[in-house]
Amino acid sequence: MKKESNISGQLKDFESSEVFQLLLNFFRATPVNSCLVAYSGGLDSHVLLHALATLQQHSVDRPSIRAIHIDHGLQLVSGAWSMHCEAVCVELNIEFEAISLDLQVPAGSSVEAVARHARYAVFEQHLRPDEVLLTAHHQNDQAETLLLNLLRGSGPEGLAAMPVSRPFANTQLLRPLLDVSRAQLTAYAVEHQLKWIDDPSNESLAFDRNYLRHEVLPKFRERWVATDKLLARAAQWQSEAVELQNDLLADRLQHVQGTQAGTVSVSALLEGSVVLRKALLRQWIKGAGFSSPSVKKLQHILSDVLPAKPDAQPCVAWAGCEVRRYRDDLYVLEPLSAHDSQQSLYWEAPYDDYWIESLGLVLEKSSLEALLPQLIDSDEPLEIRFRQGGEKVLLRGIHVSLKQLLQDKAVPPWRRDRLPLVYTGQQLIMIPGLFVLSTGDLLM
Repeated sequence: MKKESNISGQLKDFESSEVFQLLLNFFRATPVNSCLVAYSGGLDSHVLLHALATLQQHSVDRPSIRAIHIDHGLQLVSGAWSMHCEAVCVELNIEFEAISLDLQVPAGSSVEAVARHARYAVFEQHLRPDEVLLTAHHQNDQAETLLLNLLRGSGPEGLAAMPVSRPFANTQLLRPLLDVSRAQLTAYAVEHQLKWIDDPSNESLAFDRNYLRHEVLPKFRERWVATDKLLARAAQWQSEAVELQNDLLADRLQHVQGTQAGTVSVSALLEGSVVLRKALLRQWIKGAGFSSPSVKKLQHILSDVLPAKPDAQPCVAWAGCEVRRYRDDLYVLEPLSAHDSQQSLYWEAPYDDYWIESLGLVLEKSSLEALLPQLIDSDEPLEIRFRQGGEKVLLRGIHVSLKQLLQDKAVPPWRRDRLPLVYTGQQLIMIPGLFVLSTGDLLM
Protein backbone atom coordinates (compact mmCIF):
# COMPACT_ATOMS: atom_id res chain seq x y z
CA MET A 1 0.00 0.00 0.00
CA LYS A 2 1.40 3.42 -0.94
CA LYS A 3 2.29 5.91 1.74
CA GLU A 4 0.39 9.14 2.09
CA SER A 5 1.86 12.01 0.11
CA ASN A 6 4.13 14.23 2.24
CA ILE A 7 1.91 16.98 3.61
CA SER A 8 4.72 19.14 4.97
CA GLY A 9 6.16 21.55 2.45
CA GLN A 10 3.17 21.32 0.07
CA LEU A 11 0.93 24.00 1.53
CA LYS A 12 0.82 26.07 -1.64
CA ASP A 13 -0.55 23.11 -3.58
CA PHE A 14 -3.13 22.45 -0.88
CA GLU A 15 -4.23 26.08 -0.77
CA SER A 16 -5.32 25.80 -4.40
CA SER A 17 -7.48 22.76 -3.64
CA GLU A 18 -11.25 23.38 -3.61
CA VAL A 19 -11.73 20.97 -0.72
CA PHE A 20 -8.97 22.52 1.35
CA GLN A 21 -10.27 26.05 0.74
CA LEU A 22 -13.82 25.11 1.69
CA LEU A 23 -12.55 23.42 4.85
CA LEU A 24 -10.33 26.40 5.69
CA ASN A 25 -13.26 28.79 5.27
CA PHE A 26 -15.47 26.56 7.41
CA PHE A 27 -13.07 26.58 10.34
CA ARG A 28 -12.44 30.30 10.03
CA ALA A 29 -16.18 30.78 10.52
CA THR A 30 -16.41 28.00 13.13
CA PRO A 31 -13.22 27.96 15.21
CA VAL A 32 -12.38 24.55 16.66
CA ASN A 33 -9.58 23.88 19.13
CA SER A 34 -9.90 20.12 19.41
CA CYS A 35 -11.77 17.56 17.35
CA LEU A 36 -12.56 13.86 17.16
CA VAL A 37 -12.94 12.64 13.57
CA ALA A 38 -15.30 9.76 12.84
CA TYR A 39 -12.95 7.83 10.54
CA SER A 40 -14.37 4.84 8.68
CA GLY A 41 -11.45 4.61 6.26
CA GLY A 42 -13.72 5.32 3.30
CA LEU A 43 -13.15 8.04 0.73
CA ASP A 44 -15.07 10.79 2.53
CA SER A 45 -13.60 10.48 6.01
CA HIS A 46 -10.12 9.83 4.60
CA VAL A 47 -10.18 13.10 2.67
CA LEU A 48 -11.48 14.94 5.73
CA LEU A 49 -8.73 13.51 7.92
CA HIS A 50 -5.98 14.23 5.38
CA ALA A 51 -7.15 17.80 4.81
CA LEU A 52 -7.42 18.37 8.57
CA ALA A 53 -3.88 17.14 9.07
CA THR A 54 -2.78 19.67 6.47
CA LEU A 55 -4.88 22.38 8.09
CA GLN A 56 -3.25 21.58 11.42
CA GLN A 57 0.17 22.31 9.94
CA HIS A 58 -1.15 25.39 8.17
CA SER A 59 -2.93 26.86 11.19
CA VAL A 60 -1.24 29.12 13.72
CA ASP A 61 -3.54 27.75 16.43
CA ARG A 62 -2.67 24.13 15.55
CA PRO A 63 -5.99 22.48 16.51
CA SER A 64 -5.55 19.02 17.97
CA ILE A 65 -7.00 16.08 16.04
CA ARG A 66 -7.93 12.56 17.11
CA ALA A 67 -9.48 9.86 14.96
CA ILE A 68 -11.81 7.08 16.04
CA HIS A 69 -12.68 4.04 13.94
CA ILE A 70 -15.67 1.80 14.71
CA ASP A 71 -15.43 -1.84 13.66
CA HIS A 72 -19.06 -2.99 13.54
CA GLY A 73 -17.99 -6.59 12.89
CA LEU A 74 -20.35 -6.84 9.92
CA GLN A 75 -17.65 -7.71 7.34
CA LEU A 76 -15.05 -10.50 7.46
CA VAL A 77 -12.31 -8.04 6.47
CA SER A 78 -13.24 -5.41 9.06
CA GLY A 79 -10.14 -6.22 11.11
CA ALA A 80 -7.94 -5.35 8.14
CA TRP A 81 -9.83 -2.08 7.77
CA SER A 82 -8.97 -1.14 11.34
CA MET A 83 -5.29 -1.85 10.63
CA HIS A 84 -5.42 0.30 7.50
CA CYS A 85 -6.97 3.21 9.42
CA GLU A 86 -4.33 2.95 12.12
CA ALA A 87 -1.54 2.98 9.52
CA VAL A 88 -2.98 6.11 7.90
CA CYS A 89 -3.14 7.89 11.25
CA VAL A 90 0.44 6.92 12.07
CA GLU A 91 1.54 8.39 8.73
CA LEU A 92 -0.41 11.60 9.40
CA ASN A 93 0.75 11.76 13.03
CA ILE A 94 -2.82 11.68 14.34
CA GLU A 95 -3.86 10.01 17.60
CA PHE A 96 -6.00 6.96 16.75
CA GLU A 97 -8.40 4.65 18.54
CA ALA A 98 -10.31 1.65 17.16
CA ILE A 99 -13.39 0.27 18.89
CA SER A 100 -14.81 -3.16 18.03
CA LEU A 101 -18.52 -3.82 18.46
CA ASP A 102 -20.51 -7.02 18.73
CA LEU A 103 -23.76 -5.88 17.15
CA GLN A 104 -26.95 -7.73 17.99
CA VAL A 105 -29.61 -6.89 15.43
CA PRO A 106 -33.14 -7.77 16.63
CA ALA A 107 -35.39 -9.53 14.14
CA GLY A 108 -37.15 -7.02 11.92
CA SER A 109 -34.74 -4.22 12.81
CA SER A 110 -32.66 -2.27 10.31
CA VAL A 111 -28.97 -3.22 10.36
CA GLU A 112 -28.14 0.34 9.30
CA ALA A 113 -30.16 1.86 12.14
CA VAL A 114 -28.74 -0.48 14.81
CA ALA A 115 -25.18 0.15 13.60
CA ARG A 116 -25.72 3.91 13.51
CA HIS A 117 -27.16 3.96 17.02
CA ALA A 118 -24.25 1.89 18.37
CA ARG A 119 -21.69 4.00 16.52
CA TYR A 120 -22.92 7.30 17.90
CA ALA A 121 -23.17 5.83 21.40
CA VAL A 122 -19.44 5.04 21.17
CA PHE A 123 -18.67 8.54 19.90
CA GLU A 124 -20.51 10.00 22.89
CA GLN A 125 -18.57 7.81 25.31
CA HIS A 126 -15.17 8.68 23.84
CA LEU A 127 -15.51 12.42 23.26
CA ARG A 128 -13.36 14.48 25.58
CA PRO A 129 -14.88 17.55 27.26
CA ASP A 130 -13.15 20.05 24.96
CA GLU A 131 -13.70 18.19 21.68
CA VAL A 132 -16.23 18.46 18.89
CA LEU A 133 -17.18 15.48 16.74
CA LEU A 134 -16.53 15.79 12.99
CA THR A 135 -18.22 13.60 10.40
CA ALA A 136 -17.54 13.55 6.66
CA HIS A 137 -21.10 13.81 5.31
CA HIS A 138 -21.00 15.71 2.01
CA GLN A 139 -23.32 17.33 -0.52
CA ASN A 140 -24.38 14.08 -2.18
CA ASP A 141 -25.19 12.56 1.22
CA GLN A 142 -27.34 15.60 1.91
CA ALA A 143 -29.26 15.14 -1.34
CA GLU A 144 -29.84 11.45 -0.56
CA THR A 145 -31.02 12.25 2.97
CA LEU A 146 -33.52 14.82 1.71
CA LEU A 147 -34.98 12.35 -0.80
CA LEU A 148 -35.12 9.54 1.78
CA ASN A 149 -36.95 11.74 4.25
CA LEU A 150 -39.30 12.99 1.56
CA LEU A 151 -40.21 9.42 0.63
CA ARG A 152 -40.79 8.63 4.31
CA GLY A 153 -43.31 11.45 4.57
CA SER A 154 -41.15 13.50 6.93
CA GLY A 155 -42.12 16.94 8.14
CA PRO A 156 -40.19 20.22 7.90
CA GLU A 157 -37.28 19.13 10.09
CA GLY A 158 -36.81 15.93 8.11
CA LEU A 159 -36.79 17.87 4.85
CA ALA A 160 -34.05 20.10 6.26
CA ALA A 161 -31.95 16.89 6.13
CA MET A 162 -28.65 17.11 8.06
CA PRO A 163 -27.66 20.32 9.85
CA VAL A 164 -24.11 21.61 9.51
CA SER A 165 -23.91 21.60 13.29
CA ARG A 166 -26.03 20.28 16.11
CA PRO A 167 -25.67 19.73 19.85
CA PHE A 168 -24.19 16.33 20.68
CA ALA A 169 -23.06 14.84 24.01
CA ASN A 170 -22.60 18.21 25.75
CA THR A 171 -20.58 19.48 22.80
CA GLN A 172 -21.17 19.83 19.04
CA LEU A 173 -21.34 17.57 15.99
CA LEU A 174 -20.01 19.38 12.92
CA ARG A 175 -20.28 18.42 9.25
CA PRO A 176 -17.70 20.63 7.50
CA LEU A 177 -18.02 18.93 4.09
CA LEU A 178 -21.73 19.47 3.42
CA ASP A 179 -20.94 21.96 0.65
CA VAL A 180 -18.42 19.58 -0.97
CA SER A 181 -19.48 17.14 -3.66
CA ARG A 182 -18.40 13.52 -3.93
CA ALA A 183 -16.68 14.41 -7.20
CA GLN A 184 -14.57 17.05 -5.44
CA LEU A 185 -13.62 14.57 -2.74
CA THR A 186 -12.62 11.99 -5.33
CA ALA A 187 -10.51 14.53 -7.20
CA TYR A 188 -8.75 15.48 -3.98
CA ALA A 189 -8.06 11.83 -3.11
CA VAL A 190 -6.68 11.05 -6.56
CA GLU A 191 -4.51 14.17 -6.60
CA HIS A 192 -2.95 13.30 -3.25
CA GLN A 193 -2.69 9.57 -3.94
CA LEU A 194 -4.86 8.55 -1.03
CA LYS A 195 -5.82 4.93 -0.54
CA TRP A 196 -9.23 4.30 0.96
CA ILE A 197 -11.56 1.44 1.83
CA ASP A 198 -14.51 0.51 -0.37
CA ASP A 199 -17.16 -1.13 1.79
CA PRO A 200 -19.04 -3.66 -0.40
CA SER A 201 -22.24 -3.04 1.57
CA ASN A 202 -22.38 0.39 -0.08
CA GLU A 203 -23.24 -1.38 -3.35
CA SER A 204 -26.16 -3.40 -1.99
CA LEU A 205 -29.48 -2.23 -3.41
CA ALA A 206 -31.24 -3.80 -0.44
CA PHE A 207 -30.54 -0.55 1.41
CA ASP A 208 -32.77 2.39 0.50
CA ARG A 209 -29.93 4.91 0.44
CA ASN A 210 -27.88 2.76 -1.92
CA TYR A 211 -30.91 2.31 -4.19
CA LEU A 212 -31.31 6.06 -4.44
CA ARG A 213 -27.58 6.52 -4.96
CA HIS A 214 -27.13 3.93 -7.70
CA GLU A 215 -30.52 3.70 -9.41
CA VAL A 216 -32.52 6.89 -8.86
CA LEU A 217 -30.16 9.84 -8.60
CA PRO A 218 -28.16 8.96 -11.77
CA LYS A 219 -31.44 9.23 -13.72
CA PHE A 220 -32.13 12.60 -12.11
CA ARG A 221 -28.67 13.85 -13.08
CA GLU A 222 -29.22 12.88 -16.71
CA ARG A 223 -32.08 15.37 -16.78
CA TRP A 224 -30.92 17.86 -14.13
CA VAL A 225 -27.13 17.99 -14.03
CA ALA A 226 -26.99 19.96 -10.76
CA THR A 227 -29.43 17.64 -8.94
CA ASP A 228 -27.31 17.14 -5.80
CA LYS A 229 -26.45 20.81 -5.45
CA LEU A 230 -30.08 21.85 -5.92
CA LEU A 231 -31.40 19.29 -3.44
CA ALA A 232 -28.79 20.37 -0.90
CA ARG A 233 -29.84 23.98 -1.49
CA ALA A 234 -33.49 23.05 -0.92
CA ALA A 235 -32.50 21.38 2.37
CA GLN A 236 -30.69 24.57 3.40
CA TRP A 237 -33.75 26.70 2.63
CA GLN A 238 -35.87 24.27 4.63
CA SER A 239 -33.39 24.41 7.50
CA GLU A 240 -33.66 28.20 7.64
CA ALA A 241 -37.46 27.98 7.53
CA VAL A 242 -37.41 25.49 10.44
CA GLU A 243 -35.10 27.78 12.42
CA LEU A 244 -37.45 30.71 11.87
CA GLN A 245 -40.47 28.57 12.77
CA ASN A 246 -38.80 27.42 15.99
CA ASP A 247 -38.04 31.01 17.00
CA LEU A 248 -41.64 32.07 16.39
CA LEU A 249 -43.05 29.03 18.20
CA ALA A 250 -40.77 29.59 21.20
CA ASP A 251 -42.32 33.03 21.54
CA ARG A 252 -45.86 31.70 21.13
CA LEU A 253 -45.24 29.02 23.77
CA GLN A 254 -44.72 31.78 26.32
CA HIS A 255 -48.37 32.74 25.81
CA VAL A 256 -49.81 29.24 26.36
CA GLN A 257 -48.00 28.31 29.57
CA GLY A 258 -50.01 26.35 32.10
CA THR A 259 -50.33 26.98 35.82
CA GLN A 260 -47.60 24.44 36.68
CA ALA A 261 -43.96 24.52 35.60
CA GLY A 262 -43.39 22.88 32.22
CA THR A 263 -47.08 22.59 31.35
CA VAL A 264 -49.16 24.23 28.65
CA SER A 265 -52.71 25.51 29.01
CA VAL A 266 -55.40 23.55 27.20
CA SER A 267 -57.73 26.54 26.96
CA ALA A 268 -54.94 28.72 25.53
CA LEU A 269 -54.07 26.06 22.94
CA LEU A 270 -57.70 25.83 21.87
CA GLU A 271 -57.76 29.55 21.06
CA GLY A 272 -55.44 28.96 18.09
CA SER A 273 -55.96 27.13 14.83
CA VAL A 274 -55.50 23.38 14.55
CA VAL A 275 -52.30 23.92 12.56
CA LEU A 276 -50.92 26.17 15.30
CA ARG A 277 -51.90 23.67 18.00
CA LYS A 278 -50.00 20.91 16.22
CA ALA A 279 -46.91 23.06 15.82
CA LEU A 280 -46.99 24.26 19.44
CA LEU A 281 -47.45 20.74 20.78
CA ARG A 282 -44.52 19.40 18.75
CA GLN A 283 -42.33 22.31 19.83
CA TRP A 284 -43.30 21.90 23.50
CA ILE A 285 -42.67 18.14 23.49
CA LYS A 286 -39.34 18.51 21.68
CA GLY A 287 -38.28 21.31 24.03
CA ALA A 288 -38.91 18.99 27.00
CA GLY A 289 -36.41 16.53 25.52
CA PHE A 290 -38.82 13.90 24.15
CA SER A 291 -39.22 12.41 20.69
CA SER A 292 -41.94 13.85 18.50
CA PRO A 293 -45.26 12.00 18.39
CA SER A 294 -46.34 10.31 15.20
CA VAL A 295 -49.16 11.82 13.16
CA LYS A 296 -51.56 9.32 14.74
CA LYS A 297 -50.44 10.04 18.32
CA LEU A 298 -50.60 13.78 17.76
CA GLN A 299 -54.14 13.41 16.46
CA HIS A 300 -55.06 11.48 19.63
CA ILE A 301 -53.84 14.42 21.71
CA LEU A 302 -55.91 16.83 19.62
CA SER A 303 -59.08 14.76 19.57
CA ASP A 304 -58.99 12.89 22.89
CA VAL A 305 -56.95 14.92 25.37
CA LEU A 306 -57.61 18.58 24.59
CA PRO A 307 -61.44 18.31 24.51
CA ALA A 308 -61.65 15.99 27.53
CA LYS A 309 -63.56 17.09 30.63
CA PRO A 310 -61.40 18.85 33.27
CA ASP A 311 -61.88 16.01 35.74
CA ALA A 312 -60.91 13.33 33.20
CA GLN A 313 -57.40 11.87 33.15
CA PRO A 314 -56.63 11.16 29.48
CA CYS A 315 -53.19 9.94 28.51
CA VAL A 316 -51.46 9.43 25.14
CA ALA A 317 -48.20 7.46 25.25
CA TRP A 318 -45.44 6.55 22.81
CA ALA A 319 -41.82 5.40 23.15
CA GLY A 320 -40.33 7.05 26.23
CA CYS A 321 -43.06 9.67 26.60
CA GLU A 322 -46.55 10.35 27.92
CA VAL A 323 -48.84 13.36 27.54
CA ARG A 324 -51.39 13.68 30.35
CA ARG A 325 -53.98 16.26 31.31
CA TYR A 326 -55.10 17.50 34.71
CA ARG A 327 -57.59 20.34 34.86
CA ASP A 328 -56.45 22.92 32.31
CA ASP A 329 -52.81 21.83 32.29
CA LEU A 330 -51.16 19.50 29.80
CA TYR A 331 -48.13 17.55 31.10
CA VAL A 332 -45.38 15.77 29.17
CA LEU A 333 -43.38 13.22 31.15
CA GLU A 334 -41.58 9.91 31.07
CA PRO A 335 -43.84 6.84 31.36
CA LEU A 336 -44.63 6.09 34.99
CA SER A 337 -42.60 3.20 36.35
CA ALA A 338 -44.10 0.37 38.40
CA HIS A 339 -44.52 1.45 42.01
CA ASP A 340 -45.82 -0.37 45.08
CA SER A 341 -47.72 2.18 47.14
CA GLN A 342 -48.23 -0.41 49.90
CA GLN A 343 -44.53 -0.57 50.77
CA SER A 344 -42.87 1.04 53.77
CA LEU A 345 -39.26 2.20 53.62
CA TYR A 346 -36.92 3.27 56.41
CA TRP A 347 -34.56 6.24 56.33
CA GLU A 348 -31.96 5.37 58.92
CA ALA A 349 -29.80 7.81 60.91
CA PRO A 350 -27.54 9.62 60.04
CA TYR A 351 -30.01 10.22 57.19
CA ASP A 352 -27.67 10.13 54.20
CA ASP A 353 -29.28 10.82 50.83
CA TYR A 354 -31.95 8.15 50.34
CA TRP A 355 -32.73 6.73 46.88
CA ILE A 356 -36.28 5.51 46.21
CA GLU A 357 -35.67 3.28 43.22
CA SER A 358 -39.27 2.82 42.07
CA LEU A 359 -39.71 6.60 41.82
CA GLY A 360 -36.25 7.56 40.60
CA LEU A 361 -36.27 10.03 43.51
CA VAL A 362 -33.62 11.05 46.03
CA LEU A 363 -34.51 12.32 49.50
CA GLU A 364 -31.64 14.66 50.33
CA LYS A 365 -30.04 14.96 53.75
CA SER A 366 -29.43 18.66 53.11
CA SER A 367 -33.18 19.26 52.75
CA LEU A 368 -33.87 17.41 55.98
CA GLU A 369 -31.22 19.49 57.77
CA ALA A 370 -32.73 22.72 56.45
CA LEU A 371 -36.37 21.88 57.17
CA LEU A 372 -36.20 19.70 60.28
CA PRO A 373 -32.78 20.34 61.86
CA GLN A 374 -33.93 18.91 65.20
CA LEU A 375 -34.02 15.43 63.64
CA ILE A 376 -30.38 15.36 62.56
CA ASP A 377 -29.08 14.50 66.03
CA SER A 378 -31.73 11.81 66.47
CA ASP A 379 -31.00 8.14 65.94
CA GLU A 380 -34.64 7.27 65.31
CA PRO A 381 -35.31 5.91 61.80
CA LEU A 382 -37.82 7.78 59.68
CA GLU A 383 -40.51 5.73 57.98
CA ILE A 384 -41.47 6.50 54.40
CA ARG A 385 -44.99 5.51 53.43
CA PHE A 386 -47.30 6.31 50.55
CA ARG A 387 -50.86 7.58 50.51
CA GLN A 388 -53.53 5.02 51.40
CA GLY A 389 -56.43 7.42 51.99
CA GLY A 390 -57.65 9.14 55.14
CA GLU A 391 -54.32 10.82 56.03
CA LYS A 392 -54.37 14.26 57.62
CA VAL A 393 -51.74 16.95 58.05
CA LEU A 394 -51.50 19.58 60.78
CA LEU A 395 -51.54 22.84 58.84
CA ARG A 396 -50.97 25.84 61.11
CA GLY A 397 -52.73 24.15 64.00
CA ILE A 398 -55.62 22.79 61.93
CA HIS A 399 -55.95 19.18 60.79
CA VAL A 400 -56.51 19.13 57.05
CA SER A 401 -57.28 16.15 54.84
CA LEU A 402 -54.22 15.21 52.75
CA LYS A 403 -56.56 14.53 49.83
CA GLN A 404 -57.93 18.07 50.07
CA LEU A 405 -54.45 19.54 50.42
CA LEU A 406 -53.26 17.77 47.27
CA GLN A 407 -56.31 18.94 45.35
CA ASP A 408 -55.86 22.51 46.58
CA LYS A 409 -52.24 22.48 45.45
CA ALA A 410 -53.19 21.01 42.04
CA VAL A 411 -51.03 17.91 42.47
CA PRO A 412 -51.94 15.67 39.51
CA PRO A 413 -53.70 12.40 40.45
CA TRP A 414 -50.92 10.21 39.03
CA ARG A 415 -48.41 11.84 41.42
CA ARG A 416 -50.45 11.57 44.60
CA ASP A 417 -49.77 7.91 45.38
CA ARG A 418 -46.11 8.46 44.55
CA LEU A 419 -45.43 11.24 47.04
CA PRO A 420 -43.18 10.00 49.87
CA LEU A 421 -44.83 10.64 53.23
CA VAL A 422 -42.15 10.89 55.93
CA TYR A 423 -43.25 9.73 59.40
CA THR A 424 -41.70 9.63 62.83
CA GLY A 425 -43.72 7.06 64.70
CA GLN A 426 -47.33 7.67 63.65
CA GLN A 427 -46.81 11.39 63.03
CA LEU A 428 -46.64 12.63 59.43
CA ILE A 429 -43.86 15.23 59.60
CA MET A 430 -42.96 15.95 55.99
CA ILE A 431 -43.96 15.54 52.37
CA PRO A 432 -40.83 16.61 50.47
CA GLY A 433 -41.56 19.58 48.26
CA LEU A 434 -45.02 20.11 49.71
CA PHE A 435 -45.33 20.19 53.50
CA VAL A 436 -43.28 20.20 56.72
CA LEU A 437 -44.89 19.81 60.15
CA SER A 438 -42.58 21.99 62.22
CA THR A 439 -43.82 25.22 60.62
CA GLY A 440 -47.01 24.04 58.93
CA ASP A 441 -45.69 25.61 55.75
CA LEU A 442 -46.71 24.63 52.28
CA LEU A 443 -43.46 24.36 50.35
CA MET A 444 -44.88 24.25 46.83
